[in-house]
Parts: sequence; structure tokens; C-alpha cells
Amino acid sequence: MVNYMVVDDSHIQIANGIFGEVTSFQTYPSGELESLKLEGKNMVVTHAGELIPAYTETPRRKNTPSVEFYKNGMMKAVMLEEQSEVVTPIGEIPAEKITFYPSGEVHRVFITDGKISGFWTEEEEKNHNIPLTFEFDFTSFTAYLSAINFYQSGAVRSITLYPGERVLINTPAGEMETAIGFSLYESGELESVEPAAPVRIATPIGYLSAYDSNALGVHADENSLKFSAEGKLLSIKTEENRIIIQSDKGSQDKFYSTEIWKPVLKPHPLHDDVMTSEAMKISFDWEQDTVTLISEQEATYPIQGTRFVVGKADSGQMGCTPSDCGSCFLCGERNTTMK
Repeated sequence: MVNYMVVDDSHIQIANGIFGEVTSFQTYPSGELESLKLEGKNMVVTHAGELIPAYTETPRRKNTPSVEFYKNGMMKAVMLEEQSEVVTPIGEIPAEKITFYPSGEVHRVFITDGKISGFWTEEEEKNHNIPLTFEFDFTSFTAYLSAINFYQSGAVRSITLYPGERVLINTPAGEMETAIGFSLYESGELESVEPAAPVRIATPIGYLSAYDSNALGVHADENSLKFSAEGKLLSIKTEENRIIIQSDKGSQDKFYSTEIWKPVLKPHPLHDDVMTSEAMKISFDWEQDTVTLISEQEATYPIQGTRFVVGKADSGQMGCTPSDCGSCFLCGERNTTMK
């Protein structure tokens, strides 16, 4: 359904008003207005206050629309003409871009949003940023941020740090630094965190090294370590461990089946002769007492009655084969950590 009207070559009317000096616009395949670019000053009224969408070109400005819309006609995102103090659920914050929920509430606030390139570095972009101070039950810090994400209710959903920043987080698994950020439950408890370096974590199947070197700092909504609101470990990503799984399903044989899980090695996107490790995800269901592993495939195992042997992914440790049987120790304790 069309939710706009072209008044003339440079004006577009929407439900809440008219945009002037429009240079171009895009529509969804179904006909609704999706975005527009401006070359003159306009003002929009939002939950974040009165905003002036971007209308001039600068060397550091991304080639993105001035305003984006949902199909229902509500504004989805506004790129600001210049960094401005905007209204958020936790007070006024400087921002260069804001996104909104379909009903209008502030979704995500980007402190800066410049185009990083060979002509504009992260350090130069940081000069447009300012440090902000936060206090949560699990951490207190002052740091430069890339973005803050909010729940529709206004509670903080996640904090994404600016590249180069580090914050110490007190997690249910112990203290650790993050260089990307963390997420929270709507009630305020820590939900997930991205470790800045590999950290050894006790899990129901043994000790695992939590880390994802390929984690992107675009946002910190989901991270390598995830906990329940009560502090139980729900999932972990590892690129340093492999897991040997022996399932006993009542067979009279010594072993019923053996499987080996490990992170996937893939060619580097920029260097064909370099292999990179794609982190393996392990999730725990405490009610069902099961563990789910996701690598090239996905499978779920009961924790009771299953042997899990954790080792280094590249250690060359032997598996369960007839030639290894004479010196094999895998049928010992269920939860064993190889070193």
C-alpha cells in the first residue's frame, strides 16, 4: 500500500508532513516508501526529539539515506546532519544516527557514524566521540562507545564499545575484559559478553576456552558467552577446543559411538592461502539436561550417560580408533580436560 505522495520534483508528502528538497527516494517492492535523501534542511519530530536529517555531503559521511521508513510509514532511521544531543530513555546522548522501533520508540543510538577508510581512520573518527559513564550491577565504567541499544520499554539492551576500548565485566563465570561489549536482560542482569581474549570457562561438559576472533563489533546484542538471568551458562563459542563425544545407548559393547566435534577451518576472505577458524557454538539446556553443538552440523546430546572429552582443536590428540586402543584413556572419567 502506498504510504506517500510525490507533490513535485523535490517534495514528498507522508502521513506526518512534507519533506522538501528531496534528491531521490526508494520504495519497497510492495510500493511503500522505504527511504529518501535530502539536499536541504528539514526537521522531523521523533521520540528522540526534533531532529535535522543529513542533507550535505562530507568526506566522512556514509552514502546512506537521510531518512529510512518502515512499511507502516513510521521512521526507521535518521542520519543526522551533525552530531546532536538526542533524547533517550537514559537521558540526552550525543548521536549522529538513530534507529527506531516500528511504533516510534528509540531502538539504537550511534554516537558517531562516519565512514572509516584510507582517508578517514578510526582514530580520527574517535575525535568526534566523547566518553560516557555507566553503572550496572556487574560493571561500572567510563568509555567511548559505538552504539547503545534499547529495549522497546526503554531498558538498555546492549552496549557496543568503540574500537580500542576495554571494559572489565563481572560475570557469573568470573571477571573478564571485553573489547566489543555486552548485552543485558530487560530486567538488568547480564545476558552475554564478548571476551577480549580467550578465557577458560567451567561448563557441564568440561572446561572450554571462550573466544571468537571473528566476532564483529557492529553490535554487542549477541556474544560468545551467554548466561541466564539467574547466572547459569546457556551458551559458549570456542575456536580453540575440540570435543570427543561417546554415547552409550545400552549397547553391550564397550563403546556405542564416538563423534569428534571441532571448529570449522575456512579460507580467509582476503587471503586464499590462509585458513581461519570459525568458532563452534555449544548450548546448554538445564531443564532437559542436554547439550547442543553447532559447527558444520548441529546435534543434541543428553549430558547424563554421555562422555565428553575436551581437547585442543589443533593438538593432534588421538581419537577412538582400533590403533589407538592400547593406550586410549577416553573411557575413563566422563568430563576430562586434555592439556
